[in-house]
Amino acid sequence: MSLRTRCPKEAGTLARRLAVCGNTITKHIEQSGMNYGELRTKVHGHFKRVLERAKARRDELGPYTEHEKERMLDTLQYYEMDNEDYWDLMGKEYATREYKNFCNATDVAQTQPIETKWAILDEIRKAQASFYKALLEHDKTFENYDFSTKPSAAVSSPECAQASFSSTSATISKRPPQALSGPPLSVLFAERKAEAERIVGWSAKLSNDYQAWIGLFIELQGDRPILDYKKADARDFKNVLLELPSNRNKLPQTIGLSPREAIQAAKDHEFPTLSVSTVNKALGRLQGIWKWADKQLDEEVADIFGPMKVDDNNKARNQHDPFNKEQLQTIFNSPLYTGCKSKRFRTLPGDTNLSDTSWYWLPLLGLWTGARLNELCQLSVEDIDQEEGIPLIRVQEGDEDQRVKFGKSRLVPIHPELVQLGFLRFVKTQRQAGHERIFPELKLGATGYYSDQASKDFNRYIDRIGAKTVKTSFHSFRHNFKDACRHAGVQPDINDILLGHALPGMAGRYGDGSVPLPLLREAICKIRYKELRLEHVKGYREAGG
Repeated sequence: MSLRTRCPKEAGTLARRLAVCGNTITKHIEQSGMNYGELRTKVHGHFKRVLERAKARRDELGPYTEHEKERMLDTLQYYEMDNEDYWDLMGKEYATREYKNFCNATDVAQTQPIETKWAILDEIRKAQASFYKALLEHDKTFENYDFSTKPSAAVSSPECAQASFSSTSATISKRPPQALSGPPLSVLFAERKAEAERIVGWSAKLSNDYQAWIGLFIELQGDRPILDYKKADARDFKNVLLELPSNRNKLPQTIGLSPREAIQAAKDHEFPTLSVSTVNKALGRLQGIWKWADKQLDEEVADIFGPMKVDDNNKARNQHDPFNKEQLQTIFNSPLYTGCKSKRFRTLPGDTNLSDTSWYWLPLLGLWTGARLNELCQLSVEDIDQEEGIPLIRVQEGDEDQRVKFGKSRLVPIHPELVQLGFLRFVKTQRQAGHERIFPELKLGATGYYSDQASKDFNRYIDRIGAKTVKTSFHSFRHNFKDACRHAGVQPDINDILLGHALPGMAGRYGDGSVPLPLLREAICKIRYKELRLEHVKGYREAGG
C-alpha cells in the first residue's frame, strides 16, 4: 500500500508527508531501534564508501567524456523527482533490491513499518543524487591540480585500461585509417536521420531510439565506414546486448560505466538484462540503417545484422495479458468511476466527479475501441464525426506532432455503451469550449507522444487500487477488445481492421482492405463484456448528443 493512503493528512509528495507526519515517522523509526539522525548517519557512511570506490575507479580511467557527463546530468533529474514518483518510475523490483542492499550493507533490519521504509528510500534517493553531484565535482579535478589531496597512483593509459575489460572488442580487426573508404558510420547515420525527419517524419521517440543503438554500436566497435564492419562486429554487439543490464543509464551502479563495465556490475548485483524483444529491436534498428545504406552507396552493403536476431518465444500475447473479469470490475468500480475524494486523491472514495477528464475516458475508450493509448490521447474534436448516421472516431495522422503506429488511419464506430456513458456529450462540451483536442490537458512529451504522462498515471492508478500485474497495462485493453471480438463471432479481418492491424496472408495482398461502415458498426455492436456492469458509473445513460 502506498504511503499516500497511510499518512493521516495524506500530503502529496513524500517530503510533505514526512513534514506533516513527522512525529508518526519518527515514532516508527525509533520503534525500529534507531533515530532519524542514526538513519542519516548510516546512509551517509554507506554512500561515502561507495563514492570513494567510484572516485578511485575514475582516477584509473580518467575524466568523463561529454556524453558520459550528459548521461549523469540526465540521471540527476530522475533523483530530484518527488520520492514516490521516482520509485514508481524505477519499479517495485528495483526499489526492493536497493532497499535490501542498503539494509544488508548497514545492518539495518529489513522488516520495518511502511513509513520507515519510505523514509529510508527517501534518504537513499537523496544520497544517490549527492553521489552523482560529487562525482561530477571530482571530474573537475582532472582539469586542475588539487593540492589539498594526495595524488592518485600512476596508472596505465586509458587505451590499456580499456583493453583490460574489452578483450572481446580488442580482438576485432580494425584496418589502419589510410585503408578506410567512405564516410564514418556517424556521418552516414546523420544523413539517414535528416532524410527520415524531412520525408518520413520520425517521431522524437523513434529518432532517439535509433540514436541510442547506433551510439552504443559505435561506442563498442568504433566509428568506421560502414563497409569496414563485418559479421564479427555485429556478433559482438549482439553478445553485449544479451548481457547488458536494462536501465543501465539510470541505475546508480552502472551510470557512467562503459557497456562492458556495466555488464560486470550487472553480474555483481544480479541486475536484470535486456529482454529478447529489446535485443532484437536494437539489431533491427542497425539492420535498417545497413539496408538504407545499401540503397544509397555504389558498393553492396552486406546485411550483417539479419542473421543475428535471437529466437523470441515471448510473443505479443505473452508480453501483455488482457485484464481478467476481476481486474475489470476493480478498475470500473473504483473511485474514478463512482466518485473520488479529489483529482489528487482519485484512488480514495468521495464526491468528486471526474467524468470530464482523460483519466476517466481513456480506459473506457480503450475497452470499447481497442485503440492504442497514444491514438486516443492525440484525438482532436474533429476526429469524432458521423457518416451515414453512424457516430465514429477517425484514428488518423494529422499534424506533424500527431502519431499513428505504422502511419495507418482507420474508422472505428463508437460503441453504444460509450454513447450511454455520455462520450458524445463530453466531446460536444469540449468543442463548445473551443478546444482543438479532446484531452487538452495532455501535453506533448519529450518522446513526441501525448501518451507519456497518461501511461504513467494509468499504471500508477491500477497499481494503487490492486488491479496491476506484471503483464497488464493500458495495452491490455487491446487484448480484451480482440478477445471480445472473437467471442462475438466478429470476422478476423474486421477484427484486425478495427484494431489497425495489417491484414495477414492473402487478405493483405489483395483489395484495398476497406469494409463498409455499416458492417464495422454491426461488428462493434456485437461486442460485450458479460461480467462487467457499468450502470453505476457516473453519467451512465445520459444523453449522448
